[in-house]
Amino acid sequence: MSLLPKANPLYEKIPAHKLVPPEVLNKLAKGGFSGYLSYGDADFEANCIFIKGVLISISACEKGREKTGVEAFSLLFDKVLSSNGEINIYRMTADLAVCAHALILGTKQLSSSEVRRTDIKETLAQLRNQGLNGVIRFYTPDRSAIIFYKDGQPIGYYHDNAKTIEVSPEESRKIAVLPGALMEVRSTKPMEELMRCSLLHLVNLDKLWEAAQARQTIPRPKEVPDPQKIATTLLDDGKLQGLVEDLMEIAAAYLSKEGRITVEKCLQKAGGARILYDDEKAVTFIKQFENEARSIDGNARIEEMIELMRSEIAGRLAV
Repeated sequence: MSLLPKANPLYEKIPAHKLVPPEVLNKLAKGGFSGYLSYGDADFEANCIFIKGVLISISACEKGREKTGVEAFSLLFDKVLSSNGEINIYRMTADLAVCAHALILGTKQLSSSEVRRTDIKETLAQLRNQGLNGVIRFYTPDRSAIIFYKDGQPIGYYHDNAKTIEVSPEESRKIAVLPGALMEVRSTKPMEELMRCSLLHLVNLDKLWEAAQARQTIPRPKEVPDPQKIATTLLDDGKLQGLVEDLMEIAAAYLSKEGRITVEKCLQKAGGARILYDDEKAVTFIKQFENEARSIDGNARIEEMIELMRSEIAGRLAV
């Protein structure tokens, strides 16, 4: 099973049989989502990783056997139709999504090396000079910690008990010095190269889904959700308000109290929270908010904040 970070969840433990996977994946892409969608049951796991709406990879693992590409999609669709698995969606920044890809499908530069027998200082210096895009993972049978790298510099830390991506390496260091701890290094291509081709443009998901349905004893009819019905349902159960609150929280994290106020102001100016169901109006809202944010604090990490907000909207409205 993968060790992808379970921080910043959009949705968790959604019964997969309630969804049509190709539609969910296409909606995430259309919304510019960064992060990953995972499906899991007892003996199977699949992960689809997005960077700014580009589906860069899929991996599926069953009993230690890993598949990618078309084979992975087919296996995933078969499992969705025949098992009782659940779907989870976690948002990330684009840089962390690159690291997630490295963790799952990256090139192993160092594999299962004992930490106590490794010159850590020299290894870190080499990775810095190489401009590592990827991860370092420290692990024992019971614990695991990950350091995320961009261009040879650490950009975040995560461990098996963490609820968020952390800025301190303290827990990673504790795990690294545990008796018998091992380490591995995985790297991948820069973001620009990974985004050159989307799997959604290479693979006909609808055909693969139809083929999976045909393989079932009782074919499952393809569901075509009514956008208006979805909007009404979300409004009724408060999920739309939850989305607005999440957008405000993201803005507040980068711009303090003014961020929350500005989200509310821009939504009102755009026509209210319902506009988030309209792709063009949602884009207009985001652009307006970005302009306002830059006038509030030009030194804040505006691009990162906007990227998280886009992922939040895409993920919330994809399911």
